[in-house]
Amino acid sequence: MAIIKDHLIILNSKSLGDTIALMPYLELYSLVHKCNVFLLANPRFHNLFTKSYPTIIFVNDKYVLNRVGEFEKEIKVDYDFHNPVQQGMAKQLGFLNPTYIRPKIDSFKDKRPIKNKYITFGVQSTSQLKYWNSPLGKIKQNESHHWNELSRMLRKAGITPVCLEQFELFGKEPHFNGLPKKSVKKVDLPLTEVINYIEHSEFYIGLSSGIAWIAHALGKPVAMIANFTEDWNEFDLKTPNYKRITNKSVCHGCWNSKEYKFDIGDWYWCPKHKNTPRQFECHTSITPEQVFNEINEWI
Repeated sequence: MAIIKDHLIILNSKSLGDTIALMPYLELYSLVHKCNVFLLANPRFHNLFTKSYPTIIFVNDKYVLNRVGEFEKEIKVDYDFHNPVQQGMAKQLGFLNPTYIRPKIDSFKDKRPIKNKYITFGVQSTSQLKYWNSPLGKIKQNESHHWNELSRMLRKAGITPVCLEQFELFGKEPHFNGLPKKSVKKVDLPLTEVINYIEHSEFYIGLSSGIAWIAHALGKPVAMIANFTEDWNEFDLKTPNYKRITNKSVCHGCWNSKEYKFDIGDWYWCPKHKNTPRQFECHTSITPEQVFNEINEWI
C-alpha cells in the first residue's frame, strides 16, 4: 500500500483575500499529488475553511518547527502582482495553465440581523490608492464622501446601506478615512458576525479587499470598485453576479504594471501622479451616480 506523503505549503501573504483565493488549488494539489497538504498561513482565518476544505491541515510555526525535515516537499507561495491573484499562486504550486476555481468558505449564517432589505459594503483598505477616493476627500474625508452619497441614494431606493468595518477611522497623517454618516455602521464585529451580515444581505459593494473575497466565496453578488488593478486581477470576469466598476478613460491599473513596484511603506503611493491634482484619479473619477446605475438592476 502506497504511503501518503506530507507536503507543507507556506503562504507568505497574511491577507484574507489571498488566503481565500489559494484554497481551491490547495485542494486540487492534494488530489493531484496524492498527498496530505499542511498549510502554514495567517491563523486568524483557519476557522473559515474547516467544512469547506476538510482535507487541508492548518498548522502553526511551532508545529512546523517540530517537524523540520519530515515534509517530502515545502513550497512557499506569495502574491504575484503580474498574474491574477489565484492563478499566480497556483503557478507557484506547479500548475502551468491554471483556470479560475471559485473559492468557498464556511457559512456562519444565523438569525437575520436587520429585518428590512439591506446591502453590505466596506470602505477601508490597506493603502490610500485602494480607497474609493473622492475629489472632496480632504474636506469630507471623515465621512467618506462618495460612500455617503451612495448610501443616500440607496436609502432613497428603499435599501438600507450597512457598513461593515473594523475601524471607525483609518489611514495615516495627514488624512484619515471615516465611515459614511448615512449608513448603518457596524464596527469591529467578530468575523463570523460580519459573514452573517453578508449572507443575509442582497449583495456586497466593496474594494479589492478580503471582505469582497468573503462575499464572493459565499456566492453573493459582488460589485467591486477597483480601478487601480487590471480587470483580470481578482475574480474571473465570467463569474455570474460580479460587477467590476472602473473608468478606463483615466489612469488605471498601475498595481499590476511591470513598470512600477508597489511601496508598502508609502501609504499615499501613486506612482504616476503623487502630489499632483491627478493623484488617485483612478477612483476619484468614479462617481456615486455611476456605481448606483451599475448596481441598480440588483436593487
